[in-house]
Amino acid sequence: MHHGGDVPASSTFPQLVRLIRFVFTIALAILAGSLQAQSRPGRIRGVVVDSLLGATLPGARVHLAPLNRDAGTDSAGRFIFDSVPPGEWAVSFHHPALDALRLVEPAAQVRVFAGATTVVTLATRAFEAVRDPLCADTPDSLSSTVAFGAVRTADGSAVRMQVTVTWMLAITPDGVPRSGTVRMTYDGQDQAWFACGIVEGGWFRAMVRDSTRSASALLKLGSRGVVVRDLYLSTGVARIAGTVRDEAGRPVQQAHVSIVDSDLAAETDEAGVFILPDAPNGTISLDVRAAGHRPWIGALDVDRASVEARLQPLGEPRAEPPFGSDYFRLLERRNRRGMLLVTEQELKDEATELASLLPPETCRWWLDGRPVDAKQLLAQARSSLRALELYLHGDDAPPEHRTSGCAVALLWTVNADW
Repeated sequence: MHHGGDVPASSTFPQLVRLIRFVFTIALAILAGSLQAQSRPGRIRGVVVDSLLGATLPGARVHLAPLNRDAGTDSAGRFIFDSVPPGEWAVSFHHPALDALRLVEPAAQVRVFAGATTVVTLATRAFEAVRDPLCADTPDSLSSTVAFGAVRTADGSAVRMQVTVTWMLAITPDGVPRSGTVRMTYDGQDQAWFACGIVEGGWFRAMVRDSTRSASALLKLGSRGVVVRDLYLSTGVARIAGTVRDEAGRPVQQAHVSIVDSDLAAETDEAGVFILPDAPNGTISLDVRAAGHRPWIGALDVDRASVEARLQPLGEPRAEPPFGSDYFRLLERRNRRGMLLVTEQELKDEATELASLLPPETCRWWLDGRPVDAKQLLAQARSSLRALELYLHGDDAPPEHRTSGCAVALLWTVNADW
């Protein structure tokens, strides 16, 4: 018997097939869309920070591995990598000024998602991370500067264990040397020297010596407060030849060229050429001077086939008013509770002795923002003094100089960030 409401099986099957095909097509479209979305490239956007200066780092070269792509940072330290496939990538950076200080950081692992922008901040180690392993447990543990390097020999022979740093002195504008903490280390393979507490912005001499060999370098601290210089002990003599030119590239004749800590010297000829035939073949410092020009000082290592010194014009000295962060911070807190301010006029008065101004209970002394001992504070030339902050109660001092239970003295000189 046939019932009118029934659908024949022969007509149901094609409909089922069409439904399955439709569902399958939709599933394929969704899957294709999903795969396409997952394969869409993303972007890496970031900034490079120089933690030593507390600022962004223009001119850095950022590397994206293993895609082997590079990007430069702009004036604000920013960089962008477009069209980066989804996945995890290693991002690193280099900068000539930091590479020379051996402050190249390991690559950061960055995860990039499809169609998304990943933001990353790359940064150097903070100054404290560089300083603390070297200066901890020394009188200069809070030093705002640090210098270090390996001690090697010019011919690759072993460095004798008795190598020591004989002295490390900063040469400041007032001509008074400031000693810091100097030590040698030995890691089982190399000797190394380091020094803490060097005057900011000043020149200093690093010298190492053993029974028969020596190395010496005159170095200057830069704005980052870090200097790295390997010192090569001399094992013989070598010829040094070079030229001396002025700012425009013209030869400078009759310039006096000498090797620091020796009696070796020469003068340039009409072509600005000089020759020192019997110079030590280790690390030396060359001092070049000529009338009407600023002195040129450079530390040279064993690889010095040719030397070129460029002299800058002497120029006229200019008297400029004080400026800079330390000066303004001092003005801002001149009415601070508990502070006694001794002005520049009082400090330069011949009748005033700096030692007589310090309370007997003073236990912390700060020179241009860095900790020193009382002897070093009192050794400042009178002509260099600018201001003296005294806090009879150390708890009243600014947070960065605060000390409980005794008086605190902050002396500011022409060497500060004025």
